[in-house]
This record gives sequence, structure tokens and C-alpha cells, in this order.
Amino acid sequence: MAKTQTHTAPEIQTATVRVNSWQNLRRVQILPDQVGLQVTVPRCSHCVTCQSRVRQFESTLGRKPDALHQWKYLDDGAQWLFLPRRNEQNPLETLRQTLEIRIERY
Repeated sequence: MAKTQTHTAPEIQTATVRVNSWQNLRRVQILPDQVGLQVTVPRCSHCVTCQSRVRQFESTLGRKPDALHQWKYLDDGAQWLFLPRRNEQNPLETLRQTLEIRIERY
């Protein structure tokens, strides 16, 4: 009889944050090896304001060719930006330094 292996999903921590002077709060997902920032508002990712936020980060990351990143649309319909992180570094600090933003827990 074959043994079945059980795989557990990585633990995801979430936090609500304020970014720069953006009107709407955003969420952050913290995983063991990466941190994700909700860049657009759910169901609003194609508005002018949300798209300007995406372009802002694309421009910032374009000046940092060594900054690995991945864009994702999650189930909530929002566009997220994920960055790798080292376990010893504060995930919000990873976002601050890489994306050149002000970010604080709400």
C-alpha cells in the first residue's frame, strides 16, 4: 500500500497597512519566503488611480534590476506585488526599501 503524503500550505500572516498618503488602506501578506503588497483596490484595479500605483512600482523596480518581484491577481480581484524576503528582515522594511514607500501598520 502506498503512503500518502500530507502537504500543508505555508502559513500566511496578513496585516492592514497605510501606504504613503493613499486614501484606501491596503493589505500585506507575509509568507516565510516572500511578502506581498495589495497595490490595487479589489474590483477597481483598472481605474486611473490604481493603474498609476502599478506604474509607480514598475518604474521603481525598473531602476533596480536586481529586485526580484512577481505581480499576481489574487481571488479578491486586486493586483498584488510580491517580493522575496529574508526571514531575519522585517517584511514591512523589505517593502519600504525595495519600493521606496512609507508604510505602517494600521
